[in-house]
Amino acid sequence: MEVHEKLGELAALVSGARGVPLSSSVVVDREQLLALVGDVRRLLPAEVQQAGDVLAQRDEVLQAARADADQLLAQAREQAEELIDAQAVTRQSRERAEHIVATAREEAERLKVDSDAWVDRKLSEFQDELDRLKQQAERGRERLRKRTAEEPAPEAAAAPSGSAPGSGSGATPVKASAAGSGSAPADRD
Repeated sequence: MEVHEKLGELAALVSGARGVPLSSSVVVDREQLLALVGDVRRLLPAEVQQAGDVLAQRDEVLQAARADADQLLAQAREQAEELIDAQAVTRQSRERAEHIVATAREEAERLKVDSDAWVDRKLSEFQDELDRLKQQAERGRERLRKRTAEEPAPEAAAAPSGSAPGSGSGATPVKASAAGSGSAPADRD
């Protein structure tokens, strides 16, 4: 700032100087003028040096700021890549879990269908066996009825020659039926 002050003094010296009649020239004290010009010359390199220092510092500050910005940018890119990788892993995990759940549901449905078919098949076989046993029992009962119808009445055939019905020991022979004793012969197909 001293250069500006010295230049201000120079301007004040010239504007305050005595004018030469009939011209635009002025009379200035030579020694005073040369002293001010010398001061300006002496101060000017220092001012220029300070300006150079400021410019150099500005460049250093800009370089440091650029380096910081580059470092921050690199960190931001690295974090973004990590987030993208984490999101990809999360997405892949979610897709895998959904696939596992879907597969498990399909397998459970298939097992349900298979087990229902197996139970239906077994029940059908059981029903067929019951139908076969029912038919076999009906045939056995029918044979028993026919045989009973062909044989003489049990009182006449079983009565002893000298005893009257209702007298004696009271024991009457009874023919076993298929439903009563379960000893009727089974009919096999």
